[in-house]
Amino acid sequence: MREPEAHISSAILRVRPGEEAAVVRRVMAVPGCEVAAAGEGRLVVLIETESRGATGAALTELTLLEGVHSACMVYEQVEALKTLGEKA
Repeated sequence: MREPEAHISSAILRVRPGEEAAVVRRVMAVPGCEVAAAGEGRLVVLIETESRGATGAALTELTLLEGVHSACMVYEQVEALKTLGEKA
């Protein structure tokens, strides 16, 4: 059996001008996602999930949000929960 993992990723979202605030609210409603920075039609989103599949699902959901032109993953790190000092 595989050990529980933490998948920590970041993505850059391009959003329609003037819709940043609305898109930030939509992103915050996606499980495991939070906005780290926003400005000039771009958002930096942190994604924390338990699997690659869940990360892909979150990225797909972000891509399909109203006001989002594109979403591109720019970083992914996978760590066993035990190395992070967390319990499964």
